[in-house]
Amino acid sequence: MTVNERIKEIRKSNGLTMDKFGECIGVTKAAISKIEKGQRGVTDQMIKSICREFGYNEEWLRDGIEPKKPVIDEDIEYGQICAELGITDSRAKQIILNYGRFSPEDKKLFWEYIDRLVDIAGQSD
Repeated sequence: MTVNERIKEIRKSNGLTMDKFGECIGVTKAAISKIEKGQRGVTDQMIKSICREFGYNEEWLRDGIEPKKPVIDEDIEYGQICAELGITDSRAKQIILNYGRFSPEDKKLFWEYIDRLVDIAGQSD
């Protein structure tokens, strides 16, 4: 697979049109089209922008060397998710804040309730 094909894979896996993908990295739809068709080279700046915007490893995008994305420490990933929720999902943020304020007994009751919900949902499949 070429770098051009990997760029197309990234765009499609993120559900983006050429127009929207181009906006994310600062190029036109026409440029993305030519890149994906192999009619235009990819600059170092474009590669760096794609990796930064979409979280891919440069080695994978350039040369296909795995892994595609960096392995992220679970605590860092949790922090990133919390930061994202704080901006975009007020209900999820409130759940996390409320859970953090629970007493140990309330946390135990909460997880017992969640376990029952999961068991009920599993029985209905």
